[in-house]
Amino acid sequence: MKESGFFFSRREALPVLILVNAAVWLVTILVRNFAFLFASPESAFSGSYKSLISEWLTNAFAVSANTGILIERPWTLLTYMFLHFDFFHILFNMLWLWWFGAIFIQYLSQRQLLGTYFFGGIAGALIYIAAFNFFPVFSLARESAVALGASASVLAIVVAIAFYVPDYTVHMLFLGQMKIKYIAIITIAIDL
Repeated sequence: MKESGFFFSRREALPVLILVNAAVWLVTILVRNFAFLFASPESAFSGSYKSLISEWLTNAFAVSANTGILIERPWTLLTYMFLHFDFFHILFNMLWLWWFGAIFIQYLSQRQLLGTYFFGGIAGALIYIAAFNFFPVFSLARESAVALGASASVLAIVVAIAFYVPDYTVHMLFLGQMKIKYIAIITIAIDL
């Protein structure tokens, strides 16, 4: 028998993914606030300590477009998809994950949700790296460019469920009823 609650029940991937993302975000906030307490007065009130902590977190956990750095830090192919700095970035990623993840698990399994999340995140990172190393316009930014956040993972879930049930209808606030395939197309256009 399955134990359930409003948000969490045993062996459910969706709330676990959301909780892990939220926990990582909270830890980054705590680290930045803790660093404030031990910063020099000059750096504390100028905000430079935040950039140092953010830079350290980015270097350690965000995926770099520089393949040399990626080879030194292969774990970033996984960790980047849980790292968010901006409140609205994590908020909208987690709302989108909750809404479309709930539709996903109506038709597919928890394991498939996890697989899609991780496969989409890794594929997004590889496409990001390939784009920065292939297109000349990015050549100057390649050394310092990084990706972070769950956007690629969430987009993979939106696209996967849109392919599986393209005519599934979702009520969108202020927009009315929309088929999920059109929501996926709009989401792709916004993310690109």
